[in-house]
Amino acid sequence: MIAHQKFHQTLLSLYALESQTFPPASLEVILVDDASTDQTYRLQRLRLPFHFKYVRCEPNVGRSKAKNIGAASASGQVLIFMDAEMLLDPDYVKQHYQLHQSRSPGEAVITGCMQHYNVFTVLDSRFNPEQLTQFKQLYLKAHTKRSTAKALRKRAARSRAKARPLSRQARYVRLLRRLKQTRRGKDSIIRLFSKASIVAGRYQKYAFHTPFYPEVIKRFGSRYEGFHLPYIFVVTHNISLQRSTFDRVGPFNEGFQGWGCEDWEFGYRLYRSGVQILDHPLVKVYHQEHPRSLGSQTKDGLINYRFFFSLHPEFDVGVQSLCWIGKDIFEVNDMVHEYKLMAVKEQYPVLSQACLGLFDQIFHLLIHDLPMTGLLDAAEMGREPGWRARFYEEWSLFKASGGCPKLAASLEWLLSL
Repeated sequence: MIAHQKFHQTLLSLYALESQTFPPASLEVILVDDASTDQTYRLQRLRLPFHFKYVRCEPNVGRSKAKNIGAASASGQVLIFMDAEMLLDPDYVKQHYQLHQSRSPGEAVITGCMQHYNVFTVLDSRFNPEQLTQFKQLYLKAHTKRSTAKALRKRAARSRAKARPLSRQARYVRLLRRLKQTRRGKDSIIRLFSKASIVAGRYQKYAFHTPFYPEVIKRFGSRYEGFHLPYIFVVTHNISLQRSTFDRVGPFNEGFQGWGCEDWEFGYRLYRSGVQILDHPLVKVYHQEHPRSLGSQTKDGLINYRFFFSLHPEFDVGVQSLCWIGKDIFEVNDMVHEYKLMAVKEQYPVLSQACLGLFDQIFHLLIHDLPMTGLLDAAEMGREPGWRARFYEEWSLFKASGGCPKLAASLEWLLSL
């Protein structure tokens, strides 16, 4: 578990792990606290039924190194990487462990993307308007039947004091008022569930389904058969793999800064090394809501993806740049399929080289908020004399072959920008 500045969510995640059906004597939980300045340090004093180790990083080392520290501290033969704000289905550890036991060592990395949910376990004054609206909808829905029943049962007693039961809306308003009253500077948090409620799974009433690329899993299945970018499902919100796999393919690259893509890059190495990437369709995982910084995350994600691309300058990595400028994941997958089917890299080396230059320029323009123009000019920079003529020669032959209509159409579009 990797934690940074999420004391309340991390505490609840640890509580939830107490409900795991996997034998606690065989379960080891390592919490890597990456230089949190909140109350996360207090968690080292928790008494838990499983083996628990608290590791403090000082100063902040970042996501990749924190994960590597956690892996180095682990003694088990099956590793589960999870963010500290994740709540796991009670059967999560048992089912992941059994899946790995039934497969050859190092053969699979198991993800949890289709049964992914977001959940409100705290109410935070720093939530954005979208989060507050989502919580209000869940709160009012969750309290409809239960609140009405309670109100009816207590109506007689309350009527003696001429008091009326609070409506759902009134209770919600009172909760927001309480949040404002407990404000301490800019950080005001109300925990919505007790330990007993978390262990009992009552948080599910404030959960909503947020599967990752569900349309991809529906089309290609939980084994992603026929999907050429399965590494995008290696998201360390929650994944499991054999220790032998991690030792062979890992560790996480520590060159990533800020948010994003260190897990995709690790997933790409797993994919290229022949490890099967598959999604577990049964056990649910719940990502606890916390304040978001979407603007900075988007920029960090672009910078880090470009770094990922620099580490692996391959078509099936760079082509994802098109998802940032209007193409969907199925169009991109079709492009990769045709690229591999027609062996473009071998038959049209200059064209293949140009594609990589186009992709890199897209990232450059996005990162610096520049107009999406002149892509081929940028791709030509630093090339030897006559490069553009050879490119157009291969481009003409490629289009005339008719073997890659979707790839040709997308490249035509890029060249027109």
